Amino acid sequence: MAWTDPTRAIVVGVDASPSNAAAVDYAAHDATATGRDLVLVVAVDDSVIPVPHHDVRFDTSHEWQLLHETERRLRADHPDLTVHHEVRFGGAAHCLLDRSVEQARLVVGKRGLGTFSRMLAGSTSIAVAGRSRVPVFVVPPAWEQAAHEHDKVLVGIDPDEESETALRFAFTEAARRGVRLEVLHSVDIEPILVWDPQLGGPTYREWQERGAGSVERTVKPLRDEFPDVEVELTHKVGHPGTALLDAAARAQLLVLGRRRNGRFGLELGSVARGVLHHSETPVVVVPSH
Repeated sequence: MAWTDPTRAIVVGVDASPSNAAAVDYAAHDATATGRDLVLVVAVDDSVIPVPHHDVRFDTSHEWQLLHETERRLRADHPDLTVHHEVRFGGAAHCLLDRSVEQARLVVGKRGLGTFSRMLAGSTSIAVAGRSRVPVFVVPPAWEQAAHEHDKVLVGIDPDEESETALRFAFTEAARRGVRLEVLHSVDIEPILVWDPQLGGPTYREWQERGAGSVERTVKPLRDEFPDVEVELTHKVGHPGTALLDAAARAQLLVLGRRRNGRFGLELGSVARGVLHHSETPVVVVPSH
């Protein structure tokens, strides 16, 4: 994938909200660990109602001040980090997608509006995760990476769909971070197939055997390619979103693939949306190619 080019930078969206600091810190930590440049981007919404004979000018002094203050704060912890900063005009999602299209990855904060703002992902994070051509990291507001350095990387896969790109990304991240990788496969089957010993027993056992074999075959080539990565294969019965959220509580990163579907080529599925809304662990959405 082109985004693996070591000369490509990491792009992070910057705003003045307190919750954004975790995303910026995460991006700086990632850039330092991978030896990449960091690009700080502030978006200025330039959508205005046109007024005849009136020239609309935007004062961006506040945005530039925010960028300079953010860079100074980051340099205190990452003195050797190469930082670029930009003010762009347009909607936040459009600006971030446009700036990151030829870079390595995009980092955004997870935040929403209203009563459940600490739980739900905002419209910008959902929009970029669903449309970006590069991996998108969505970082919860209270996340501190230093406290999770030794936690596992988790990836959710479905052997019946395109999983190779996300799986390879997960192996690469686990190898780079020197941690265990958990590969999780979950299927939501009818309750009677689980609880009724007469009707469900044989079907359930058959599913377990078939699912385990399918996942093992999917993982084996990458297991051979990354022999130093400790891999745990997990099979669950239940809603995939619930299984992923439960497992992610003990992980430092959750990797999800973005499936190829629909007339626009790629889309964010319902499981990915649910996980993005409710995960308290950073989630990276990896587009299929």
